[in-house]
Amino acid sequence: MKLERISSNKIKYSITFEELTKKGFLQDELLRDSFVWDVLFDEMLDEASRIYELNDFGAVSIEIFSLTSRELVLILTLEEEEPWQNSPSPVKDELPKSKSSLGLLYRFEEFDDIILFVKRIASLNKSCDSSSLFAFGDSYYLKIDGVCGLSETIESLCSEYGEKAGLSEAFLEDYGVKIIDKEAFPLIRSHF
Repeated sequence: MKLERISSNKIKYSITFEELTKKGFLQDELLRDSFVWDVLFDEMLDEASRIYELNDFGAVSIEIFSLTSRELVLILTLEEEEPWQNSPSPVKDELPKSKSSLGLLYRFEEFDDIILFVKRIASLNKSCDSSSLFAFGDSYYLKIDGVCGLSETIESLCSEYGEKAGLSEAFLEDYGVKIIDKEAFPLIRSHF
């Protein structure tokens, strides 16, 4: 099992099916028995707490990806129990910046859907500061930053043409293909 800290509250685990078998997890159990997952997640949280000295965290969300037939990738997002303003952590000053720069991340089945979406945004005389386009699997992912004040409009239009992405930006950066960096809207608008 390999651990990698992606950000202040995200940890990526890579574990092979062989390692799961050595730990006593059978493939049939993983598909049927949810208690097996509880044991595995508890073990992973204990390991992360020990390595990264995590003491106080509240809710944990887990994204599970099977990138190959031999390995599972799990991304754990830890929510702090106490608000970051009260924390003496040196990361405290960076959290508001990273939170505000997260933007919107949407998945589109077809590239044509992205073209239609960008044209619709342009027809409303709306724009965004930064937008990046990724490809992963059979889908396209559009990350939109700088939508302050327009996020509801852009988000509702995104939902018409695509859907909220089930992947994180960090995952796309690692395993996806970045097609356009930071200028997706103007490039798509000018070429299509």
